[in-house]
Amino acid sequence: MTSRPTILAGLMFAALATAATTAAYSQATAPGSAQGDLFGFAFKQPFSPVNRVELSRLVEAYCREILDVVPTNTPAEDAWVTAESKTSDINRITRLVSTKEWARYQLKETFSECLQKITLLQQAQANNARSAEAAVFISLAFTFNQDTDLAAFAKRVDLKSELSANVLRKFLMIAALRTLDRLDDK
Repeated sequence: MTSRPTILAGLMFAALATAATTAAYSQATAPGSAQGDLFGFAFKQPFSPVNRVELSRLVEAYCREILDVVPTNTPAEDAWVTAESKTSDINRITRLVSTKEWARYQLKETFSECLQKITLLQQAQANNARSAEAAVFISLAFTFNQDTDLAAFAKRVDLKSELSANVLRKFLMIAALRTLDRLDDK
């Protein structure tokens, strides 16, 4: 049988963990941050054509904001990452993927790819090419498919912004569906 102090300690731990998670989410999604603007918008708006254009603008701002705060590698560090990533030696690869240099490289690559895809998305939207728009939303969602890795990379480089790629990926997939099914068109 579990003692009362053990149950109370468990409840206190759960309450503290919930409070810490809520505080971290609130800070990451605070008004005035690109991530806060993005999540606030996506939770409240239908995915109409006008709102999807706004969504693409907000995702672009979010990716730029993250790129602005991600520390960058020196040219020598980037050269080392490139050279090490070409090896077939598992020990060198294991060492590489546990470094800050690798984390910075991956974060830069992911969020730079985001901006490239946003350009394609905005072109598809300007041309009213719904199938292309949906395809880019899906492609963009897959850019954030490694959300656990992104969070680990952000922690490794002491990035203060919380990366909620899992939620972002879901918004992007819903936007793709609504682009094709036209349910939110007015």
